[in-house]
Amino acid sequence: MGKSYRIGTPEAQEYMRQYRNAPKGLSSFEPGVIASDAKEVVAFNIAKSFYQVHPEVLNLRLVEEKTGIKPEEARKRLLRMYQEKRFMLVKNSAVNVSGFALYYWAVKLREDTTPEERKDLMEWFQENDQICTGYMMEEGGDFAVWNGNHMRNLDNLIYGVLDKFRFRRCVEWVHVCPIRRLLRESSVNQFDALPDRYRRYTLTEEAEKRIAALKRGVDEKDLDILGTLNRAPSGADLFDYEALARLSGLEPKEMEKDFRYAVDEARVMIPMLYLNYASLGLKQRFYLVSLFENTPTFREDEIGDELEKDDRFVNIFEISDAHHAFLLSSYEGIEDGEDIRRKLLSYGEVKEVLVATSPRQFRRWTCRLDERLYEECVFTDDVLLDRSEEASHEDQ
Repeated sequence: MGKSYRIGTPEAQEYMRQYRNAPKGLSSFEPGVIASDAKEVVAFNIAKSFYQVHPEVLNLRLVEEKTGIKPEEARKRLLRMYQEKRFMLVKNSAVNVSGFALYYWAVKLREDTTPEERKDLMEWFQENDQICTGYMMEEGGDFAVWNGNHMRNLDNLIYGVLDKFRFRRCVEWVHVCPIRRLLRESSVNQFDALPDRYRRYTLTEEAEKRIAALKRGVDEKDLDILGTLNRAPSGADLFDYEALARLSGLEPKEMEKDFRYAVDEARVMIPMLYLNYASLGLKQRFYLVSLFENTPTFREDEIGDELEKDDRFVNIFEISDAHHAFLLSSYEGIEDGEDIRRKLLSYGEVKEVLVATSPRQFRRWTCRLDERLYEECVFTDDVLLDRSEEASHEDQ
């Protein structure tokens, strides 16, 4: 019997090693990937449906064990924090082995952009369901937007999203930034970090204390609760399966076994508690880094691994086939942004660092973050679609 090359086994992507030069591409579709409605994801889907009013679906026993905070107090704090939109239960998926590429893109606006033009464009980004993640930057930065799409082909991104706005008078340039490695997002290490660094939660206790000291809606106990759950030994330890069983009628051990496989063995999804920085009056400083074109790819990967060891970064994206090589961010006022910029420029391979500050995030992996439709999730899929044909019909 031939090999299966199944995700979660030693054979995963082994077929690539038979070639002298490894096959290239921004995405692949591998055997064993897990759909969002599969039985392995039942625990997350139930928790996502109930945690807003039943935070006991989260592992409050772990919180008590690690912090001493009693489950009832933790429950009340989580309820309040959710009602105040301080956090959200979210899930990242390994889209690059599920048939999707991650195409992020940066936008710079012309200096003479009017307030009306800017506002209209930002609201267009907010309302476009195909844009699964997006950040608005303050005026005066080196770029105005950092948005991203999961897409099965590049034409659908160009015709279906970029061409809908990039010809506006106010747009100076749009730089497509395909993601080569997703190293960190929302202070949690992702699928493309080194294997022994997977799922590390990097918001340090010192940073948590500085955030709490601002007194903008969370205190040290609140951040202890969120941090403890994000630091759980396994992503599957985020939940209380007995609580999930009471709400769903399903078998708790079966739910746990299935979800543990998806998170720990297949490693195709990561559940986490996202800190809604904008609701706390925080901002993120973004750094869009370009390398000299003669930098070898192995060295770019080494730099990415070195930067991943710096816990000050909230997000770390390694980019390919673009003007830029990395996108990183840190909390403004919590970390020293100028020191970070100096660190980035200290690399001899770095050609340029563009800087911008984000006070607002449009969405996070399809979940809306605006006040009006907080947590509404619209997962779009361009399977079987040809946006170029649609665009042609619209022009007729």
